[in-house]
Amino acid sequence: MRMAGGLPGRSPAGKGRRSLFRRDLIHERTRGGTTYILAEDYSYKTEAYYRILTLEMEGRRTIPSTRDLLEAYVVPVCLARAEKAGIPVCEWGISDERAPLPSLLYGISYFADPSEYSMVRDLETAGPVIKYITGNGKYPFCYQPVPESADIVPCVAIFGRTADAPGPLADLAAGVYRVFRIPLMGIVTVLNGGYRLSAVTPVRYSTLSRDEKGILGKVLSGECDG
Repeated sequence: MRMAGGLPGRSPAGKGRRSLFRRDLIHERTRGGTTYILAEDYSYKTEAYYRILTLEMEGRRTIPSTRDLLEAYVVPVCLARAEKAGIPVCEWGISDERAPLPSLLYGISYFADPSEYSMVRDLETAGPVIKYITGNGKYPFCYQPVPESADIVPCVAIFGRTADAPGPLADLAAGVYRVFRIPLMGIVTVLNGGYRLSAVTPVRYSTLSRDEKGILGKVLSGECDG
């Protein structure tokens, strides 16, 4: 298990582990003048996003920040910022009708969810996907050409930590956390001779493995540093 920085405070006394993972629950901890917000989904217009925005308007320092969230969940912006920070990222482009094949496709409208990506290998598959993610041509989309031999490898990062991820993937996840400071995030990577970042996504508590819930529970209960 690899670890990265970040540090919430303690959970209220007597709070059980199971209650930490209720759907849509938002955890808020303050330590050292910083308020940490941990949630399943920080997308624009979600409750978590508005809670962070309210805290920022009150002059409080938050992790994550609304700026980091807006940039992390828009795939091209995420990849440009991550690459600038030295993180290996997938080749990408923006189009409104065509993409090289095979490719990973992501919607990039303001309501797009980066966890809803599609791998397309032929025109028959690509057509309906592009129609859907562009809203029948109203919005552009992001494509990432993927070699036939490559694998799509997702992982979950909790304050930059991963459970049982290979060393290079764990290191990449820790680096992504240092850039965007999102306490709970999914990371989509493409493996082809090395791991490359494809996207940062929301994560539902219900999808966490036992080990991932263990990491999250220990951090929130103050048993270990986040």
